[in-house]
Amino acid sequence: MHSLATTAPFDAQAPLDAASTRHQGRALRGAIVFLLLSTTVLQRFGLNFGSYSANVTLLAMFGVLGVALASSRLSFAVERVFLYVLCIAIAAASMLANLNFSQIDRSSFSSLLLVVVMFLPFLFVLKPDPTGRNDADWVMRCFSNIALFCAFAGIAQFFTQFVMKPPWLFDFTESIPYILRGPSGFNTVIPVGSLFKSNGFFFREPSGFSFTMALALLVEAALYKRLPRIGAFALALLLTYSGTGILALFIGLLFPLGLRTVLRLGAVALVGGLVVVVLGDVLNLSFTLGRINEFGSERSSAYIRYIAPFRVIADTMMSDVWSFWLGHGPGTIYRLGPSSSYEFHDPTWAKLLFEYGLLGFVAFVALFITALHRPRVPQQLRAVMFFSWLVMGGHLLSPESNYLTLVLVGLMPLAGAALAATKPSTADIDDGLGEPEIRSLSSNPLSSRPPS
Repeated sequence: MHSLATTAPFDAQAPLDAASTRHQGRALRGAIVFLLLSTTVLQRFGLNFGSYSANVTLLAMFGVLGVALASSRLSFAVERVFLYVLCIAIAAASMLANLNFSQIDRSSFSSLLLVVVMFLPFLFVLKPDPTGRNDADWVMRCFSNIALFCAFAGIAQFFTQFVMKPPWLFDFTESIPYILRGPSGFNTVIPVGSLFKSNGFFFREPSGFSFTMALALLVEAALYKRLPRIGAFALALLLTYSGTGILALFIGLLFPLGLRTVLRLGAVALVGGLVVVVLGDVLNLSFTLGRINEFGSERSSAYIRYIAPFRVIADTMMSDVWSFWLGHGPGTIYRLGPSSSYEFHDPTWAKLLFEYGLLGFVAFVALFITALHRPRVPQQLRAVMFFSWLVMGGHLLSPESNYLTLVLVGLMPLAGAALAATKPSTADIDDGLGEPEIRSLSSNPLSSRPPS
């Protein structure tokens, strides 16, 4: 199997003996597990310096790159290097154009610097495991395990509120030492009548928890087909009362496109209808269904997230000669809010067009699509990650969204056995991280190739 991106080796040292190689492999997998935990269980943690809080996911991502470099497992994805340089060049050109020619320059150098740092990990890809283990399949299984733990936590959280409602049940941020708190300003506790939406206990918002549940459900449906897990993810998704996960699930069911798309959507609609009929009154699911009408209200979450950004772009795209091509400069969409007559959100597509223009939009989207080019990863998973990043929130500078996509897809080796090609055996040697070793199928023509 081949990828669009070519790679260049980035070896830190000469190959070591088998024992050292296995030890380094465990260290790398441990770093990856911590990265996955940082995008889910550890979302509310970071390093707080007062005026700035370093996101734990950002730190974890560079930790993975450091361990991979020390283990001689890191390579450059050459085509991503070109796109990355192009993205940064356009971002810098946007800032310089607005700095020198705009009547009111709102661009931010710190925002430009954050873009440079945020997308730097997209330059890299792991080389295949020298012991022959299937890293791509392992990381999907590991994500499913962590998501299952979060699903149980979210379900327990929701039903616990029927018995008691301690302050920490939906927001334990105050219990975290100040220096270890991550970024703030999120809608963590959201009421649904007399109840509260489940945020999975660990997540900053119910919408983020709902997306994780939808993605995990699609992972199980597309790869491993473990019905108990699918049921747990579906129930946890319902208890978030969030449209984000439902939209992600809908997008995932569209792929791969074809006649079966209609059949899949029909089956899900039927099951969903039965759930509403049976559990609608008990779980107050009419609240979720009623949110469809929000698109017509200017003060609703749906309007602010999905409709208002179009107004922002229509009102500002041609305000200057260069703004259509280069935008208004890094960080400027945040500073437009006080002067706007309506509320709006900054989804990735709108932020790219507003701050970096059409050229920046094309360059950044191309970089992200190139990172998703892994044919052995099911289309529905890649489609959900892409549209979530582009449409469902302000994810351009979100470490959780960017690096979850990177660790599940873009960072994994370019070639190897198909995902879910083999069923883990209890006889396999455990790698110390709670997941059995996955061996490549001998029938796969790539499995007989020596590690590169």
